[in-house]
Amino acid sequence: MPDLLPTPHPPRPYLLVPPEPTPNGPLHLGHIAGPFLRLDVLARYLRLRGDRPVVMTGTDTYEPWVELKARTDGSTPAAVAGRYHAAINADLAAMGIGTDAYLNPADEPWHTAFRAEIAACLRRLRERGALLTRTERIPYVPRTGRYLTGPMLLGRCPDCGAEAAGYGCEACGAQIAPEELAEPRPRFPEDAWEWRTIDTLYVRTAPLAWLEAEFDRLEVAPHHRETVRALLRRTGGTVRLSAPHVWGMPLPGREGAGGVPATLFSYTGGFMFARLLGELHGQRTAGAGAAAVNAFAPGSGVTTVTSLGCDNVISTLVCVNAVAPQHGDTRPYDRVLINEFASLCGEKFSTSRRHAIEVAALARVEGLPVDAVRYYLAKHNPEREPVSFEPKEFLSWLETHLAGTLETRVANAWERLPGPARSGPGDGMLRDLRRHLDALDRALDGPRLHLAGAAAVLDAWIGAGPPDGGPDAPYWWLKGLALLGHPFMPGWCGALWNRLGAPGSPTLAAFTDRTAPVGDHRDHRRAFSAVPFATFAPCLPAGLR
Repeated sequence: MPDLLPTPHPPRPYLLVPPEPTPNGPLHLGHIAGPFLRLDVLARYLRLRGDRPVVMTGTDTYEPWVELKARTDGSTPAAVAGRYHAAINADLAAMGIGTDAYLNPADEPWHTAFRAEIAACLRRLRERGALLTRTERIPYVPRTGRYLTGPMLLGRCPDCGAEAAGYGCEACGAQIAPEELAEPRPRFPEDAWEWRTIDTLYVRTAPLAWLEAEFDRLEVAPHHRETVRALLRRTGGTVRLSAPHVWGMPLPGREGAGGVPATLFSYTGGFMFARLLGELHGQRTAGAGAAAVNAFAPGSGVTTVTSLGCDNVISTLVCVNAVAPQHGDTRPYDRVLINEFASLCGEKFSTSRRHAIEVAALARVEGLPVDAVRYYLAKHNPEREPVSFEPKEFLSWLETHLAGTLETRVANAWERLPGPARSGPGDGMLRDLRRHLDALDRALDGPRLHLAGAAAVLDAWIGAGPPDGGPDAPYWWLKGLALLGHPFMPGWCGALWNRLGAPGSPTLAAFTDRTAPVGDHRDHRRAFSAVPFATFAPCLPAGLR
């Protein structure tokens, strides 16, 4: 009986915000394996369940690494940002990752809207006494008249001693002021520099006691908590708001003050960008005649979720969540999903070192459905600890689990189909499906999303195979497979759902509808087959082929 399934509820609104990738290169598998895939799986599950998630993000167009790419390519930052903004969008689509809005802040109407949000936030923070000005020393290059910041300045992290570039340490996640770098040196030897003292705008964050409570609410891992504490001890509970960059969003009232450019520090700019997305969400979801409400406004009723890599812990927990109380009219993210780094054969993914699997190259591998990659990455992802993508292990799993077990079980189910479903799923099937859906809920809809745990639910359904019940049992098993597998393998599961005669995408509400399979139901067409290593190898770095 249908009441054995989860009780229907009014659709609940969600705003899901994947990270803003820097548009200085294409995406690789390490990007997908962490934050992007997690939120796409969550969005698809929420829609399947009957909720209303909206996925919005954009590129971090004014990140200083865009300037570096422009310099090395002999191009301009605007051209680089535009080119890779489009390339990243294509990469996301190639992995079946959809967005409802994907913004380039350099393009209209987003540029004007972003500037307006920045100005409004600065006014409010200033009125609430949350802004302060400090002097600091910044390397200056007389030859170019530019300040040496971001990736143009190299050195060692004052916290962990690792090589660092820009304002942060990728190894430990620390945010660093240029004068705090040990052994500072220019990236380009011709950039001879000297120290200059300038004024920098900072914003006070919420007290550490407030953040400690946030750590508990969000279930932040201990080592990430200490990264935040270390920054706030060093800065006295503040975070940088301005930077002397030419490429960036000028801060109102500070443009070129004293001959020093003052643009929005891109990491703290994430707060204004989140508010911009919240406003856009309100505009797109407001009912007829209703006023738009920013998703981050107190009492909005929208669950806000973001996902990020461990190198962006400070930019989210501090620059967004800890600034929100200072603004006073903004809620912090309801959920902050942090993942560790993914590596490739034991070494960190790195585009600069050419040690990566680019999404575009992966999509060209003959005979490899992108759904297989998504499902595998869901099972082997860095949400709790670093993981290494091993190509041969992936290909072995593809041959054994998908081309072997899954295809065998699906073929067996098709052969046993009597045609159109003549009876409902039965209590036993519904109880089993309810148990699997409850497990998905626990894995996906909580403060710490557990993607591998969610994938294990699909593993269990596949492993059990079609039951030996009545003649319609294979039909209901296949329909349950399409439903449970859709967040992970949307292309294949959507096609299975449609071949069973069900329209649109799989939804829980339509599960019990009896439909007639399309075409010859005994003509099973395989979607997954073994892929030889030689076929997969061209997408690998040269040293791994």
